[in-house]
Amino acid sequence: MKKESEENKSKATENNNEKSAVTLDKLRRKVLRGIKVKDKQEEEEDPCCIQEEPSSVIQGRNIILVPNSTIFDDYQPSHTAPIAALAGFIGECSRPCEKRLTETDLNDSQTRLSLNKNHVQESMLPLLKENEDVKKGIQVTTYDSEGNKYSMRFVFWTMKYYVLTEWKRFYKEHGLEKDIDIVTVWIFRHRFTQELCFAITWRRSQMAVPTKLNRRKNK
Repeated sequence: MKKESEENKSKATENNNEKSAVTLDKLRRKVLRGIKVKDKQEEEEDPCCIQEEPSSVIQGRNIILVPNSTIFDDYQPSHTAPIAALAGFIGECSRPCEKRLTETDLNDSQTRLSLNKNHVQESMLPLLKENEDVKKGIQVTTYDSEGNKYSMRFVFWTMKYYVLTEWKRFYKEHGLEKDIDIVTVWIFRHRFTQELCFAITWRRSQMAVPTKLNRRKNK
């Protein structure tokens, strides 16, 4: 009787363990589904995460498709814009923001550069003054790698996306292309005028393959 009782107790323990394992597995699946839903919502909210058209990238002898947000090189942008013409003029400065250009960024009818929402909120918005309302739009001076000036507008577009508008002349003059060009963006205060400014540098991805659509002609 004692032996039979111990066997029953052992079977009961095994059954409980199995039920616990099933319960934990269901909980794990539920959590993973929740994470996937959250990630999808964040992608829809942040235009920098939108995978509109994947890039053609060389990996070994193969050409593969990757998200536009993917950056393969080991380049580490400096904390402040490395522009010789701005030496001594950059005051308070944000952390650099990088992104691979998308078709939307270079759409002539839209002419806006979308910026990572989380990065803007964490690193760029703290530099704004009380009288600067990004919802209404802030006129800014943007510098290229040579120190040339471009007038743009920093705005919280449609109350969803942080963008730099009026940047068509910038990407046209520099012949920037979707998928293969990566831009680095800083926002800073001019040390002497206290004007809100942007700096944009760019580099060409060594692993991206230009397509016919990418071979844009400067106008």
